[in-house]
Amino acid sequence: MKIKIFTDGESVAKEAGKIIAAEARAAVAARGRFTVAVSGGHTPWQMLRNLAGEEVPWAGMYVFQVDERVAPAGDPDRNLTQLRESLLSHAPLRPEQIYAMPVESPDLEAGARLYAQTLREIAGTPPVLDLAHLGLGPDGHTASLVPGDPVLDVTDADVALTGIYQKRRRMTLTYPLLNRSRRVLWVVTGSEKADMIVRLRDGDVAIPAGRIRRDDALVLADHAAAEKLGSSSDERKTLRVGVAADHGGFGLKEELVAHLRANGHEVVDFGAYSLTPDDDYPDFVVPLARAVVAGKVNRGVAICGSGVGASVCANKIPGIRACLIHDHFSARQGVEDDHMNILCMGGRTVGPAVAWDLVQIFLAAEFSQAERHRRRLGKVASLETVNQ
Repeated sequence: MKIKIFTDGESVAKEAGKIIAAEARAAVAARGRFTVAVSGGHTPWQMLRNLAGEEVPWAGMYVFQVDERVAPAGDPDRNLTQLRESLLSHAPLRPEQIYAMPVESPDLEAGARLYAQTLREIAGTPPVLDLAHLGLGPDGHTASLVPGDPVLDVTDADVALTGIYQKRRRMTLTYPLLNRSRRVLWVVTGSEKADMIVRLRDGDVAIPAGRIRRDDALVLADHAAAEKLGSSSDERKTLRVGVAADHGGFGLKEELVAHLRANGHEVVDFGAYSLTPDDDYPDFVVPLARAVVAGKVNRGVAICGSGVGASVCANKIPGIRACLIHDHFSARQGVEDDHMNILCMGGRTVGPAVAWDLVQIFLAAEFSQAERHRRRLGKVASLETVNQ
């Protein structure tokens, strides 16, 4: 779990909107659609309004509810009311792309089963959300998974009903579905959350929120909520990053260099330094790869027309683990499991927004140091020795 702290709720909402937009772009590029479940609350509504101003592939977006109060349509207690207002009034999203929990159904149990079926139709069997957005209550609840409710023990359904909580029954996504999500984004603001965010960070399963998976989880918190966290939260790290590209990746390289520098990274540009149609990618990728092996840069990004040549070339240098990447899962997992140190992309196959998303994920990831991964990489390294 990573935690990032911001000055106030408005800053949290702005960052959350950017992250959801990035996840949407990456998911649509990789799988053709983006499935997201959204929780209610004042800061999340700000988050969605900020999202409406981002570059988002709206046609491929499918929005679900994390939970909903059992109340009539249009009731101010309903999350759906604010969800629709925040997105439909500010973004080119069609009403049918928001899937409302059927809490007005005369048979709520049947309604929960129907919502689970809808999730399967859109997100697969079993359904896997690209992103689950969660909040944290002062009592440690998340979604409508509240302390002491039997819903906490539901393991055979993705959608279930709670007992009465704050005068309302709720329909909620359950642990099995939430914990299958590819990414979990927590948005936590307010001093009343200060004690619980510490327990969330520590993985305290005595609170409902503590039972949500921690890998691939990111917490965005304001100073008020994070006041008791101390210095244990993660700061945005800056690196010395090497970049290289031939004519096929020159334009994309120039954009990425600008983004990297704007985000505080030190960039070493190995060329090309101008657009020359007949240049050769090894002339730029080999110096980059050697710099990575020598520790002169922390990570490398290599680009050619397809990314294939850059990958093949970089991997000829002993100690390089270069991979051609098109999706955000591999950008992260390639580092965590396989210690990838050069990210390769195609300047003619990946757009600049997705490419920047992939680079950010690649730079933020860390090798897990798990024994099984070190063992496997040892076997790969032995092949380099044999072939020399």
